[in-house]
Amino acid sequence: MKELSLYIHVPFCKSKCNYCNFYSIPLTKLKKTYNSNLAELYPGFLIKEIGINTEKYHLENASINTIYFGGGTPSVMTVDFFKSLMEFIGKNFKIAADAEITAEVNPESCDLEKLYCLKALGFNRLSIGVQSFDGGVLKTAGRIHNKNDIYRTVSNAKKAGFANISLDLIIGLPGQTKEIFLDDINNITDIAPQHISAYMLSIEEGSLFYKIHNDKNHFPVNKPPEFIGEEKIADYYIILCEILNGQFYEHYEISNFAKNGYRSRHNINYWNRGKYLGLGPSASSFFKLEDGKEIRKTNIPDLERYIRNISKDNYNYEEKNCPIKKRNSIRNKNGGDFVEILTENDKINEEIFLSLRTSSGINEKRLRELAGAEIIDKLIKEGLMENFKGNISLTLKGMLLSSEIFARIMI
Repeated sequence: MKELSLYIHVPFCKSKCNYCNFYSIPLTKLKKTYNSNLAELYPGFLIKEIGINTEKYHLENASINTIYFGGGTPSVMTVDFFKSLMEFIGKNFKIAADAEITAEVNPESCDLEKLYCLKALGFNRLSIGVQSFDGGVLKTAGRIHNKNDIYRTVSNAKKAGFANISLDLIIGLPGQTKEIFLDDINNITDIAPQHISAYMLSIEEGSLFYKIHNDKNHFPVNKPPEFIGEEKIADYYIILCEILNGQFYEHYEISNFAKNGYRSRHNINYWNRGKYLGLGPSASSFFKLEDGKEIRKTNIPDLERYIRNISKDNYNYEEKNCPIKKRNSIRNKNGGDFVEILTENDKINEEIFLSLRTSSGINEKRLRELAGAEIIDKLIKEGLMENFKGNISLTLKGMLLSSEIFARIMI
């Protein structure tokens, strides 16, 4: 039986955070720009997309091991949204008895009643967007919750029966002094979630922070934020790793820490290059076809075009009708999706960098064959890699320089 993970993108949020470059639309803008009941109609398009992809990629009777609702902010949606999708998925696929089913939630948009409903629908894992516990840092980041909201949401999640809770933290937000960051860590370890995702702030194009970074006049108040340097962010990261290690969290991937038995199975499927179907605008999919081809497909990051494509049934890329362009990738001329047929080098490079993101690493013999023994020996000598029980993995120093390392060993 085919094994598959599902990712469902919710492109709606209460307000856009200043660091965010993910595709999302604030609800206020949605009502002004689009049909006022589009959020209520959205599940129907997702369901139709499931049908289209199931037929095209022969996903019938697939065993669903993980389901992840991400965004945007999934918790702004009604319970009926989750109910309709979970019922459809349950009828059209086999959801594994031990499937990991996650919803991303924000403290300001998730009450106890909604959490009880999610638990009743089969959700067994929550990813709570915390980012910081400091009021000033949260405000600068554009977050609309506070420290009390975080503690209340975690308490309600436990009341609702969730025993697998992950908290997100951002390292290096403007205004995050060492003292504030240490306080953030103290609050997280006080809550003691089963899982922690900690991401070093990156100024990404498309975010408000990117505009501010290049033009201080873009900040909506008189004083723009002061961005933290890379060296200080690296110092914060090392501090976090050391403290969490002392609290018995396993540092199992560059940005992820888990108590024993609580690794994110959905993310592990990505790093292991397992198959997954992404639904919604900007969502990505990865399929291994029967003829040996491997395809990565990313939906267009535009809600209006996404809906138009789904409605017209021209959502799919037809390989036989399209020439393969540079890097074997094409974009549908009708405003469709990005599709890439992976070359053998693509597959090898993905295996290398995805494996090296994890603490397990990659088999030493295979890495030396793929990347060359000389460069691997050099990276080990530089203290960026280490050998443990026949596998090569990144050291903590290597994790901080992972992008540079990957660039050096890609073929």
